[in-house]
Amino acid sequence: MDKKYTKKTKWDEETQMDRLSDLPDSLLHHILSFMDAKYAVQTCILSKRWVSVWTHLPVLKLDSKFFNRVGNFRSFISQVLDHCETSNILTLSICSSKKNLASSLVDKIISFAVSHSVQELDLSLKYPIGDLQNVFRCQSLRFLKLDLFCGLPLPNSISFASLKTLILCKVYLKSENYCFDLFSSCLDLQNLVLDHVILTIWDIFNISAPALVNLTISNIRFHVAKDANITNYASIEYQKVVITAPRLTSFSFTRYGPVLLSMDNSPLLENVNLSMFNYDFLFTQDRSFMLLIDMLRQLGNARSLTVSLGLVKFLSQHSRVLEEQPFPFSKLESLKVVKGRRNRKKIPPNVLKFLVQGSPMAEELLAKFQKKRRMCKQPMDD
Repeated sequence: MDKKYTKKTKWDEETQMDRLSDLPDSLLHHILSFMDAKYAVQTCILSKRWVSVWTHLPVLKLDSKFFNRVGNFRSFISQVLDHCETSNILTLSICSSKKNLASSLVDKIISFAVSHSVQELDLSLKYPIGDLQNVFRCQSLRFLKLDLFCGLPLPNSISFASLKTLILCKVYLKSENYCFDLFSSCLDLQNLVLDHVILTIWDIFNISAPALVNLTISNIRFHVAKDANITNYASIEYQKVVITAPRLTSFSFTRYGPVLLSMDNSPLLENVNLSMFNYDFLFTQDRSFMLLIDMLRQLGNARSLTVSLGLVKFLSQHSRVLEEQPFPFSKLESLKVVKGRRNRKKIPPNVLKFLVQGSPMAEELLAKFQKKRRMCKQPMDD
């Protein structure tokens, strides 16, 4: 009985292997594209049929977490790029938690992306060494993510013919001429994320993109240049973000401290998410409050608004002045306040009124919050 079972199992395994090997290359490439390249390459030992299958993958994912030594990972990246025979790469993703990839390897990665017409490039590299500016030569890109923990020298302008999504994380943007109108030449850019980005700028940061739909700005910092000759920070309007995006529908903003925000001509704006803290570390309380009020007015077309409890708290500290301000949101249909898990503080009625009273749905929004309050007051059943 055992012998029959063993023979049958062995025959089934061989049959399954034959069936898998008989699949067309395009389907095998699709299956292997879900694997890290380390394991995709290892399929070359299965049979002669598999020797070169991995060299034609349209998606290459390489992650240092699958390697014990950084030297092995570097060598593997170089060999994979050398043996890749696909002329058009859909996705190239390289993630390294190891510090300081060699300059020659970084240059090789960028050159590979350019020569193989990579459409989606994801580089998450910890303190890479090399000329990363060459990435802006890759005109085939539709998606670009740079998570670098380092400085990124900028050209006078960024021009991608087909780029739709750009994500910059932990990047120190540097420009000799302080030209920070970076995105106006990206005519198809629809999604932009700036996360923990440092800007060497002392005047204005322009975000101008005619096709931009979704914009996320999280904890950007302004590094004042040494030659700026600024002596009284509170008396000037620096750290200003100017957004010109006529098709913008979604805007998310997280910032520690005050910021000057100008948003021109965004009639399609629907979703706004604001998380802001520590307003008074730079400006006076009154100055910070008026900056916040002005920012809310700039976002007045929003239909859905999500705010942090810190923002609500800051507004509540200026109750008298708040009552004198016009209601900023004229189209609001939804309001959500994000609290901490253990935070049960109520939203002050005057702040709630300020945020929703200008909306045609003000009564419904107020009724929803009152219902939530009553539910919170009810004791839980045993």
